Amino acid sequence: MHTIAEIDKLSQEEVDKLPKEELIALARQIEVHRIVARKENAILYYQTMNPDALGVHTSIAKIVPIIGGNRSSKTESALAEAVIQATGIVPMSLKNVYPKVKLRAPIRVRIICKSLTNTWEPVIKRKLQWWEWSGDDEQGGPNGHWGWIPKHMLIKGQWDESWSEKYRTLTLINGSVWQVMSVEQDVGDFAGASCHLIVIDEGIDQTRFRENLKRTIDCRGRIIIPMTPPDDQSKSWDAAWIYELYQQGLPGPGKDPDIDSVTLFMEKNRVLPKDEIERTVRDMSDDQREVAMHGKFLHLSGRIYPTYTDMQRYWCFSCNKSVMVLDGKQCSTCKSENIVLYCHLIEPFAEAYTWPCIMAIDPHPRKPICFGWYAISPSDDLVQVAELEIDDTPVEAKKAIDDMESRLHLRTYRKIMDPNMGNTAMTVSERGLLVRQEFDRAGIHCAMAEDNRFTARTRIREYLKPDRRTHQPRLHIFKTCKKSSYQMMHWSWDENASYASGSRDPKPIPQQKNSDFPTLWGYVMNDNPNFRSAHGSTMTVTSPGEKARREAAHRSQVHANP
Repeated sequence: MHTIAEIDKLSQEEVDKLPKEELIALARQIEVHRIVARKENAILYYQTMNPDALGVHTSIAKIVPIIGGNRSSKTESALAEAVIQATGIVPMSLKNVYPKVKLRAPIRVRIICKSLTNTWEPVIKRKLQWWEWSGDDEQGGPNGHWGWIPKHMLIKGQWDESWSEKYRTLTLINGSVWQVMSVEQDVGDFAGASCHLIVIDEGIDQTRFRENLKRTIDCRGRIIIPMTPPDDQSKSWDAAWIYELYQQGLPGPGKDPDIDSVTLFMEKNRVLPKDEIERTVRDMSDDQREVAMHGKFLHLSGRIYPTYTDMQRYWCFSCNKSVMVLDGKQCSTCKSENIVLYCHLIEPFAEAYTWPCIMAIDPHPRKPICFGWYAISPSDDLVQVAELEIDDTPVEAKKAIDDMESRLHLRTYRKIMDPNMGNTAMTVSERGLLVRQEFDRAGIHCAMAEDNRFTARTRIREYLKPDRRTHQPRLHIFKTCKKSSYQMMHWSWDENASYASGSRDPKPIPQQKNSDFPTLWGYVMNDNPNFRSAHGSTMTVTSPGEKARREAAHRSQVHANP
């Protein structure tokens, strides 16, 4: 009987002449050898459980927030990334995509977990520690985990030789050092040595985050934050700053180049049985389901426009709401296949700039003036194509408006203004003048908008729903309008505000925060925009951009025919 090493030295012709029984025996040896290799160097055979987790490994950004649902492979992806950098072993599945600039071992890794007792020992340590293996699958079965830090990277091949319980550090033979800490430790405990990579599992307060960020400055280190937001709304605001960080790292205009945000959904974890997922979330509320499956931040509950989404969601026409889809075909609630993907935040497209626009204005004495441009499609759908904030006088605002309309070639046929502020007396430039009069003097001629807020919100909610015929919402916002989209996502009811005293029909009160651009949307809706009439109006209205083009053409003609 030949050994595997001897077989390697044989020619193909010699191998073909071996008896069938020996070939079968050799095949069994090779399979055992392969299994042993996978157990003893598991990180080499690592594959992402969630296809979207690839972004964790390809990113070279300073900060990588990983926001996702339970069991969406957040922590697993972050720890695997730490092992790759600390050992220098790149998994075969990532060989062609992993940035070599991140391979600079030996490095110092810091793992910050929620609890040393409840998180480090039962979860994180078991992902990293190499377990003794007897040749069978006692340590977890065919899908078990044998630890990503290979045995040959440990001192004397033993975890206990590399691990210091006193200092909670793990030292590898290549010089990389792991430090394990808890979010419960004092802020001052996070000072000290530089760190090349910090993994903060399940979030941390902003003060401790900043202290850890300082540890990465001199060595150009990185921070990864895998997190599922709290499912208790009373605690959600503790994580609000991480949501802001996450938003800054999402793809699109204005993205922070130092932040790469990764979003992981539970249903995309390839090892989780779909029926078990469905069984787990079946009795949850909508908010609980969104947290568990998609990592939704509960501080976004209580939103005035909960249907608005800046990410792709599924809409079920049978349920008439946003739903979970576990198998890509059926609504998880009613099992209907009458579902569509939708999103309100879209990439700009050239045709929309050619449609007639309404410009809405929200002046304010203590805040920047907000301007929004809303294009009307031939089917009377609405797209916000531009936004502007000017903390200056109406005269300077006029210059900015002209520049925006000229640059984008907008066909503004109508301007409307918040009537509450528009009919308020100016207190800055000239006493006695109303705000609308001051704008009129500056050349910004506006009609006062209709301020029926109940009607406006009702119409917006209808426009946000995907249409049964087109399968698309009737309201969209260009990705260049980041402030408008953010406020549509965050404008909420004020749960702490008292209702109008003595009212027979008390109504909830919206918060003032994040209300500017959603309010402009309301004014536009109340204006009942119509493409046919608006298009006719634009034929007789000369925008600044068109005016400039005509003047340029006239000058050319004069020079050509003196």
